[in-house]
Amino acid sequence: MTRRYVVVGAGGVGAGLAAGFDEAGIPVVLVSRGHTYEAIRERGLRYRQAGVTRTLDVEVVGSPDDVKLRPDDVLVFATKSQDVHATFADWAWRAVEGGGTAAQLPVLLTQNGLEAERAALRFFDTVVGGVALIAARHVVPGEVEVLNAPRIGQLVLGAFPSAALAPGAAAVADRIAADLVEANWLAQAVPEIGRWLAWKVTVNATFALSVLDGDRAELAELRGHLLSEVQAVLTAAGYAFADPESERTFDPAQAAVVADGERTGHQPSTWQSFARGSGSEVDYLNGEVVLLARLHGLPAPYNTALQRVLGRSAALGEAPGTHHVREVLDLAVAADT
Repeated sequence: MTRRYVVVGAGGVGAGLAAGFDEAGIPVVLVSRGHTYEAIRERGLRYRQAGVTRTLDVEVVGSPDDVKLRPDDVLVFATKSQDVHATFADWAWRAVEGGGTAAQLPVLLTQNGLEAERAALRFFDTVVGGVALIAARHVVPGEVEVLNAPRIGQLVLGAFPSAALAPGAAAVADRIAADLVEANWLAQAVPEIGRWLAWKVTVNATFALSVLDGDRAELAELRGHLLSEVQAVLTAAGYAFADPESERTFDPAQAAVVADGERTGHQPSTWQSFARGSGSEVDYLNGEVVLLARLHGLPAPYNTALQRVLGRSAALGEAPGTHHVREVLDLAVAADT
């Protein structure tokens, strides 16, 4: 195989993709930074799945300057949603061997939210959006635990904005999906990835609940309000939602979350980011709902309140559990009266 994957971001999704490609013999370069890059460069990528820990000798670099891009490369952006604008600008105009720039290479995106694909089209000719479902822990630099088994995770992907509007990107999505299956992922290329991205927002919008303190009843109350707003706002904005139960062509049980000895708990990516002090994607999850509500003249007091509380908390570097769910509920009620 001449196709090579350049995976930008070594968190749970990025490391899981790099590990799968590496073990399948598919050429891959992992691009990381800071303490994570140093840890992988010095000790390799420590990757744990199904109770087995392996140290993978994945090629890793610490900067785009250290990658000699080739015309058969696929760029995989696995950074957080809040980092994509700067990341795209940093990569798009890099030279490619033989002529041209990275903007002409196909890109695969794995971010939560709706912003990454729109932003990517500003820079890149061929954009493949992706919805990744993986239960992974990335708290210690250079160490990733995947709780799914036997497959690493699920990735539904497709041309953005759609296969009908971008047939070239649709053909690329088909090839990537085949490589992902070989790399021990469950993968499926779909014609309208926007419907799947909208569905994923209904999942992601509740991730921030993991950062709040409070009892189950209060958390359930806030969850209900958040989901009601997501459905109403995205529908008004013209989004349709995928139905994974009827539209998936693979068996998700092949990437089920399994107990790993005493390692049975899993926290979503929002909690992990707060725990690491590495910023917050809330502005691009609940904040996406807030943005669309404002554009369409709709109320979204609960998503707005959650974004305000956790936005300030992230700016202060506060740990998960610093704020109580009651604070968000009271703020939303006050704004709605």
